[in-house]
Amino acid sequence: MAKKTALLILFAVIGSACFVWLSAVSADTPVDPPEFYFTRLIYTEGGFGRGFRSFGTMPKPAPYTCPEFGGRGFFPPQGWGWATDYPGGDCKFMGGIHRLTGMHVDPNPNTVKIMDDDLFKYPFVYIVEPGRMYINEREAARLREYFERGGFLHVDDFWGLRQKANFEAQMKKIFPDRSLEVLPLTHEIFHTFFDIDSLMQVPNQGNGCYGGRTWEQPDDRAPRIYGISDDKGRLMVVVTYNSDLGDAWEYMDLACYPEKFSGYAYRVGLNFMIYAMTH
Repeated sequence: MAKKTALLILFAVIGSACFVWLSAVSADTPVDPPEFYFTRLIYTEGGFGRGFRSFGTMPKPAPYTCPEFGGRGFFPPQGWGWATDYPGGDCKFMGGIHRLTGMHVDPNPNTVKIMDDDLFKYPFVYIVEPGRMYINEREAARLREYFERGGFLHVDDFWGLRQKANFEAQMKKIFPDRSLEVLPLTHEIFHTFFDIDSLMQVPNQGNGCYGGRTWEQPDDRAPRIYGISDDKGRLMVVVTYNSDLGDAWEYMDLACYPEKFSGYAYRVGLNFMIYAMTH
């Protein structure tokens, strides 16, 4: 799996951490191949509890062009499960990365199924709401191969001990001998471009806009960032637990959503991208 060294252009252009309206981003020309694909991993939804059963997967949507890259000026209704905050969060985040760095990104939200051969084309994949995720043994073997070949996964937007327990159970199918470990803020991933020296809990749009609580489940309210590393110390999985970076990306130009959350979410997301593409 080739890592695109052209990503290093990220280090040349960013001049501030101020995030403003990101519409009217110029689309790349056909001769400018994307340097980065923000790729969502499509997974099966399941149910909690004993006898955990899968009950469905939101179908893969038709190709969509973001308004930031010349598409229509509105988003279709977001999906569910793996497609929560899709496509708005993807469009806003990649529009912001393009606008602030000049990096050529794929203008369409990109999705891939675990068993698709195309999975290995994308060294960075993203999962949301894994509290009801279910993966079978074949999918676990495929993901294990993906990580062994250099792949990187960012997991976001799940809350509380029940959802965390399910996510950990699914990850044990992939890594029976590895567990989630809290990442200290001294870890390299927090200092690839921006220096992230404090952890912020990023709330959903409703709580952020109306001054509500930043947590969602009372049994575990604290935000944490976890990781799973290989034997050489390379992070394969990073987990933003009890936080919703996707909403902060999606609603970054909504007047009522606090900039402090969106600014933090963009900085953290960009650091993760750089780490994934250079390790």
